[in-house]
Amino acid sequence: MSRLYEALKKADRQQHGTPRAPVVVSSVNGRNAPQIPWNFDGYARQEYERIGVLMKTPTQGKIMRTIAVVGCRSGSGATTTATLMASTLAASKHSRVLLVDANLRTPSLDLVFMVQNAAGLTDVLADDKPIDACMQATGQENLFLLTSGGIPAYPAAIFEPTLIERFIERATKSFDFVIFDAAPVLQFPATCALAPSVDGVLLVLHADQTSVDDARKAKAELERVNACVLGAVLNRREDYTPSLLRRFASRG
Repeated sequence: MSRLYEALKKADRQQHGTPRAPVVVSSVNGRNAPQIPWNFDGYARQEYERIGVLMKTPTQGKIMRTIAVVGCRSGSGATTTATLMASTLAASKHSRVLLVDANLRTPSLDLVFMVQNAAGLTDVLADDKPIDACMQATGQENLFLLTSGGIPAYPAAIFEPTLIERFIERATKSFDFVIFDAAPVLQFPATCALAPSVDGVLLVLHADQTSVDDARKAKAELERVNACVLGAVLNRREDYTPSLLRRFASRG
């Protein structure tokens, strides 16, 4: 996945001049939606499809059905990764997918899909509302969205183990896969409360911003709470030239 960003840009260039799905860029109450490259193709699509195959392949006799996608800090691209991964899984035949906005600090999936956030995850967890009553269609067959819902004063408390495990039990009865777009692990403790309850965690790293130290800290934090870290996505890499060579080049 280390070439994901360039692959997306290349796909965009190849499609120049052809009709494209709109890129959603909206802002509500200071919250901004990430730009989702819906028309991604080539290497990027192959890598997302590869993730889907791995999720559907039993590991130690178990299929990874519930995945939390997290970044170290805000802006790593976790929401984009979670969205495109859920969309790719839903494109497979007979796979119903629920995409859940579990980022209770800076939720944005309601902006991405341009839907209301009147009821969502917190309503299901705290008020025991049915998932079917709170989830929304996305416009893509087999892909459904559960927005964040109202934001509690202490988001980590909403992920009390018995509540989230009951939610997962109910969700997996109706869906083949449940993808959580979680809050940045080094900034908000809610993710460490959620992570142990899912089958696996995918860590998203911003290639030109996430430090090695932050990546190690994030992995350590997740492992400290006994989360299963499946791997990492190195996102948005634009230049493979070593930084030392870039500095020399800039002097010329």
